Amino acid sequence: MNQHWWQKPDIQNWSIRAWRYYSWRPTYRLTLTTSERTAYVNMRDKLVVCNPEYPYPPLNYRSGVRGLPKDVRQFQVTYLESLIAHEAGHTHHTGELPPGLLGQLVNIIEDERMERKMAQTFPTLKPLFQLAADADAAHTIASSGKGGDIIGGCLLHRFTHHHPQWAYLPDGPDRHHWPEVRTILEAVWDADTYEEVIQAAKRILSILGIPENAPRRDDLDKRLDGQGMNLEGSPGQGGNKQGQGGGPGGGDDEGEGGDEEGSGNGPGDGNGPGQGPGGGQGGQDAGGPPQRPTPEQLPTSTTLQLQQQTQGMSRHIAQLLKRKGAPARTHQSRDRGRFRYDRYATGSERYFDQRVGAQAPGQTHLRIAVDISGSMSGSRMDAARTLTFALIEAARLADVPVLAYAFDDRVDVIADQQLRGVTSLNTAARLGARGGTFLAPALTRLWQPQLEGQSLTFIITDGGIDASDEQRCRKLYEAHTGMVVPVFLSHATHNAQYERLFGQCVTLPPEDLQTHIVSFLKAFLAKAAS
Repeated sequence: MNQHWWQKPDIQNWSIRAWRYYSWRPTYRLTLTTSERTAYVNMRDKLVVCNPEYPYPPLNYRSGVRGLPKDVRQFQVTYLESLIAHEAGHTHHTGELPPGLLGQLVNIIEDERMERKMAQTFPTLKPLFQLAADADAAHTIASSGKGGDIIGGCLLHRFTHHHPQWAYLPDGPDRHHWPEVRTILEAVWDADTYEEVIQAAKRILSILGIPENAPRRDDLDKRLDGQGMNLEGSPGQGGNKQGQGGGPGGGDDEGEGGDEEGSGNGPGDGNGPGQGPGGGQGGQDAGGPPQRPTPEQLPTSTTLQLQQQTQGMSRHIAQLLKRKGAPARTHQSRDRGRFRYDRYATGSERYFDQRVGAQAPGQTHLRIAVDISGSMSGSRMDAARTLTFALIEAARLADVPVLAYAFDDRVDVIADQQLRGVTSLNTAARLGARGGTFLAPALTRLWQPQLEGQSLTFIITDGGIDASDEQRCRKLYEAHTGMVVPVFLSHATHNAQYERLFGQCVTLPPEDLQTHIVSFLKAFLAKAAS
């Protein structure tokens, strides 16, 4: 079963390092899951939950999202870092959430105040928070428009107050209160304490003629993901669970929670953001934020088409790449029920049946060099692209390491330890013919990494190489210990040079490649194993 992109070890490890860098709370447990709308932190149980698959902004509003990555996965990783930093900020600056509508308004105000304080300590967070606010604004405007009542407008104004084009446009019956409310709102964003946020929220409710004990609003819950933000599970009661909304239906809600006494979390514990126990500067001492990983891309339409086209071939090759072990056999006892200690002590007799001879499956890895020179245009390039794609997909299905490079006048990576999974398939699906043919530089990069197990190298090409390149390839091949399978996409009369270099070639016209490559590979591996 394939993992989600965010379940990969590099993403998991990076997210934990990011949490510890921004929060200096190493005892908290961080969980990535799509079961939550966005994120929350439970300071009593020391639990942080973030959704790594925040939806890409709606098409009509993408141009207004500043710094928006073109790749969906890269956007989601960037947004995830903003979520992690956001929740870390709550552990430093946010106290217990009041009940009811007051708590919802406090949450809206506190998010901006807390993010500003975090950005003062970690300047790199400012563009991250801006991207997140623009993305949240795009979803909110797409679903609810730019108007609405003042309470909802406080949320939209938080997202859009620094945006050059978008802004909250009050159109409800309370719109005449907006100038006064806006002044209070923007002033408290720079407040020093959480208590000032609560007092500002009470003043806003008073201006709007809403009692402080007003119940939570269902329409805000839908936009803010405000349900279940307390430990007891009853809406409207304060608790320790702080969650961020802002999904496709709109904004962002934190059920602001306090701590148990003496827990060392929340305001007043003496540890500001980036400040560890004993006064140490956690984030700064950690040497800067961890480098954001490059996640797997989403499959393109071409990739999906090639996956369907090569599915059978990929599965057959995957079975061949899995080196089978030897099963155990039973070695029967010869004691016939008569135990003799003297024969047992000297090892002359076996007592009881024994299972012997088992061998674990061996390890293997795949290396691919594919020619993308100008002569590979047309059907040859189509065949090379298809075979390269099928081999990478087979390695993915067989769970074996794969290195793949395209070569002409230069060498381009298709798949390696950093570029893998769907991203490498997308790269293979985009292969096209262009320059000359220089094989040795590709083999140098292909054979340089030391990988465990048996090495199987595919060289996919259609023509000859010059004398100096051939000489360099020969030296490289003599030093290489693995198997090499040259796949020659041309007529048999043109492959003599490759046979002199690497031995037996599979020479097939491009139109026959998919039909015969599996049978050839099966025979080749059987011959090599004998």
